[in-house]
Amino acid sequence: MNRKQLENIYEINGLDNYKLRDTNDLLKVHGIDFRAVDGYNRLDDLNRSIYERFIINIFNVFGLESRASLVPKGIYYVEDIEYLVKEDPEDDYYIIAGGCVNVIDRSGLKTVHHTWADDDYKHLKIIKEEAKNYLRFEYEHQGRSEWLHVINDGTEWY
Repeated sequence: MNRKQLENIYEINGLDNYKLRDTNDLLKVHGIDFRAVDGYNRLDDLNRSIYERFIINIFNVFGLESRASLVPKGIYYVEDIEYLVKEDPEDDYYIIAGGCVNVIDRSGLKTVHHTWADDDYKHLKIIKEEAKNYLRFEYEHQGRSEWLHVINDGTEWY
């Protein structure tokens, strides 16, 4: 779809400033049902609300042509655990040797979503684990698989 066609769809739907107002606009303009994304049914009500705000914000920061190639793939509340090691016990710092991302569903059940290990450090003993929680938004954009940390109330991500 070219830019002019996309502009016409926005204008027909009363979006002369080319900004989505809500998830109904997302469905009408881009054909995306934000609730049909993998993981949505596992979110609690608070995280569903955050995701609903976020999905509109993320689409609105992209240009029109870029939005057309943005395809949501998953939304998960996760626990991201980093495994920390030291090459030398005397070091004042830790090295991240690997990690595990667990999806936490609305009832608290955890399932492994992704694990990884750095080949250079996986032979060292894990000394410490650090965990953080966030919403993980997975998507395809211009043919590439990407993901973001969604923080606060859905207005910030990285």
